[in-house]
Formats: sequence, C-alpha cells, structure tokens
Amino acid sequence: MRKYLLFLLLIHHLDSVCQPEKDLSSDVELLNLRWDWEVYDAEIGHYTPYYNHTKTSAIFFALDLNKYRKSSVKLTLPVGCFVWLDQQLVYHSMSERPIYWSLDSLYNIYDKNKLEVTIFSSQFNDRSTETKIVTRSKSNSAVLDEVLYKKRNSRNRSGIFILISILTLSVIAVFRTSHYRLFQEFFSIDRAFRARQNFDLIIAKSPMAWPNIGFIGFYALLIGSSFVSIRLYQPDFDIKSLVGLTTENNLLLGLAVSSYCFVFMLLKLVLIAISSELFKINKIRLVHFYTYFRLSLIIAIVIFTLSIINGILNGDLIASGWSVFKVAVVLLWSVRLLLIFFVLNKIYTFRKLHLFSYLCSTELIPLLLFFKIFLK
Repeated sequence: MRKYLLFLLLIHHLDSVCQPEKDLSSDVELLNLRWDWEVYDAEIGHYTPYYNHTKTSAIFFALDLNKYRKSSVKLTLPVGCFVWLDQQLVYHSMSERPIYWSLDSLYNIYDKNKLEVTIFSSQFNDRSTETKIVTRSKSNSAVLDEVLYKKRNSRNRSGIFILISILTLSVIAVFRTSHYRLFQEFFSIDRAFRARQNFDLIIAKSPMAWPNIGFIGFYALLIGSSFVSIRLYQPDFDIKSLVGLTTENNLLLGLAVSSYCFVFMLLKLVLIAISSELFKINKIRLVHFYTYFRLSLIIAIVIFTLSIINGILNGDLIASGWSVFKVAVVLLWSVRLLLIFFVLNKIYTFRKLHLFSYLCSTELIPLLLFFKIFLK
C-alpha cells in the first residue's frame, strides 16, 4: 500500500513538472523581429545583418509604428539588458519577464512612424532574447510602465510648446504696440460681424502696403504656430502630404503651413481682383478682401487661443473633442461666407444671382475644397 501511494505521488509530480505554463496573455504573433536585427560593423563602417556575426554586445532594429497599429511589441530579455529608443535609455531588465509596449502609445509619445531600437548587453545572448510584434488580450502579464520614457518625451514637447507660444505672443505684443489703431480695427469683433462694414484706417492703405503685408504675415504666423501646438499633442493631425514634406519635425511643418497661408492670402487677393473684373464689380474688391481678411484674423486668433489652452491642459481639450473642434472650424468658415454675402449685398445693390455667381468663384468653391481637405 505504501509503495502504491509513493507511485501515485511520483506520477503526480511528473505530471505537474511537464505541464506547460498557462499563457495568460494569449499572444498572437504577427512578426518576429529577430530577422531584422543588425549590428554595426566598424571595419566596413555600416550596419550588417546580425547573423553575419557570432559575437556582439548590441543589436539594432527599426520598429515600424504605423504598420501594426493596435498591436504591441513584446520584448523578452535576459537580466542586465539595456534598451534605447531613438538613443534614449528607457529600460533596464531586472528580470526575464516579458514586457509589452503599445505601438499606438509609442506613436503618440514619439510622434514618429519609425523608431530605432537598441538592445545592449555585455554578454548578449540571442537565445534568451525575443523581439516580436504581437496582439494580446487583457491579462496579468508584466507590462512596462510607460511613465519613465513618456516623461522624457513630454519635456521636449513642453519645451517646444512654450517656445512657440512665447514667440507668437511676443509678435502679438509687437504688432499691438507698433500698429495700435490698425490692430484695434482689424480685431474689432463689433465691426467684424456687422452687415455694414467700416474700414476707416484699413481701406486707406493698399492691400499690398507694408502694414497690411505685415498683418498677412502675422495671420500666417498664428495659423502655423497653432498647427505646431496642436500637432505636438495630437500627432494624428497630420498634413505632411499636403505641404509636400515627409519630415516629422513639427517646426519645419509649422513653417511650411505658415508659408502656405501667407501665399494663399496673396492669391486670394489676386482671385478677388480677377473675379471682380470679370463680373464688372470692381468697386467691391477692397471691401470683399478686407472683410474676408479681418474675419480670417479673428478666426486665427481664436484657434491660437484654443491651441494654448489645449497645450496647458496637456492636449486634453482637443483630444476629448476633436470632432467638435473640426465642426467648429467648419462652422466658422461657413459663417464667414454668409457674412461676406450680407456685407456685399448691403453696401451694393445688384442682382442676387449675380452676387451669388461671384461668390461661388471666390468663396464657395475654395471653401468646398477646404472642407474636403480638412474633413478627410
């Protein structure tokens, strides 16, 4: 009887040892990144595949954040490994438990489509190292606390936001001081939303006069800085393809947006001049342009103010109401079109069909193109 009990205990022990550990994470492997490992060859001066080398202390691979959205990168590392993301040390392995990084979170934090990953160990062991892209369900698996490297990147983001905000506010102060009366007239809410417009100082100067050109540049700066501030916290707000750039640098993209806005406003003046000549209503040219530009300046300052509030709230304002923000911009542009119609109709009496045809060529068609781009 005693021998029989010992036999049963031995069978139970072997069964428990051989039974595989339950996988709480239910990982589904999408890509094994092992085949993308590279090492730096100092003799030839560039990177080569890892399997061309037998010994190394560091491996490198590119992590595509845009290709596998809603997935995670799974790293299983021996004790003592260090991990860098874009040359920033973010992790030191203290155990062999797997860690998971959400690719969506990395995309939002680093604001890039690809990251360079470096894994270093003084005694690198490829057999104990796994780098995979997986999809996973809710589990009790160890997940890397992202606070460490999130704080690193948020410092850079906050620095750029503060710099852009201070520079733009300084320009606002300079314009308000050097052109006080003109500034007051451009940003007069009471005058801007009247059917009978009043341009005492503005219309006294040509649209191509230096003060007006300066305010056009000021308008472009407001839009560009607003774009940078918003995109710092909302990386999905992306128009790289429209500005013809592939860079991820927010400052360069903001400069491109400002340049486009400046050129667009000058082309708007040319379009109004040509259309008013074709429709034989030259007398409304200046009133139309200045009404459009004054409303554009007010809209730009509202968007800039919202971008400042959004940055102070760490992106929560627009993140929680991105669709509302887009609808608000569309409504502002639509209100501008309606107000221009009432202003021109109030000052000059001619057939409404004639005025509507004129506004279709100068306002409605460009507005529809903007809606198609902005709502894309």
